This record gives sequence, structure tokens and C-alpha cells, in this order.
Amino acid sequence: MGKIEYRIALPGLAPEDLEDFGYIEEFGYIESDLGNTSSPYESADTVFSIGLPLFGILFVAVLGFIIFVSVRNYRKAQSAGFDPLTMETELMARAANSAMLAPKKSLEDKLSELESLHSRGVITRDEYLQARRDALSE
Repeated sequence: MGKIEYRIALPGLAPEDLEDFGYIEEFGYIESDLGNTSSPYESADTVFSIGLPLFGILFVAVLGFIIFVSVRNYRKAQSAGFDPLTMETELMARAANSAMLAPKKSLEDKLSELESLHSRGVITRDEYLQARRDALSE
């Protein structure tokens, strides 16, 4: 802010005359931020001088980790016999064609398939009857 001076009033002397006799007492400097004499720009410089290199190191570490994980996944997919670039599509196609995702057969379809298997001799009469009971109990 500035310097504040306190002048003692002596009878018969002008304030300018007091300076010659050394009767001026100084209180010192009074700052608005409670004694902190650094400017706000100095603290911002400190943050940037410490924060920017830390950010750079962290950025490089994260980028290195992403590259490491990508290379590892690529090699693992190749060793499993997949094309790493089309692996997601291949797995979705396999899942879509799997029996787990296939629509359920109706009871009539199951019974007609069992009769067909029995008439062709693929399954015996006992197997046919057991499979028919299982199909009807579901």
C-alpha cells in the first residue's frame, strides 16, 4: 500500500520543520494481504514451474501404459488365433450363432425331431421315451 508517517505536533513548529529535527516516527508498511509481500503472479509462477513438469511426466506415464496394454492385447489375440483388428466382430458373430442365443424350439419341434431320430434308428426306444418325458416336463 504505502508508507504511513506519524508526525508529532509541537507548538510553534510547522510539520516541515519537524523533519529537520528527526521527530518523525514511522510505522512501516501496511499491506492489505496480512504481511504477504509476494504478488499473485509469483504463486502462479510457482504452480506452473512445479505443475507443468508433473503434468508432463504423468501424461507420458499414462500414454506409455496405454501403449503397453494395447501391445499386450494385440499379442494375446494373435496367440489365440484371432485377427486383433477384427476380433470383436468375430466374437460377436460366434456368440450370435451359438446355441445359447438361438431362439428356443417349440415343443412340437422337439417332439418331431425326437420321432425323426427314433425312426432313423439314431436313438433307441428307451432313449426316445426318456427324451420325450424330459421334453414334456420342461
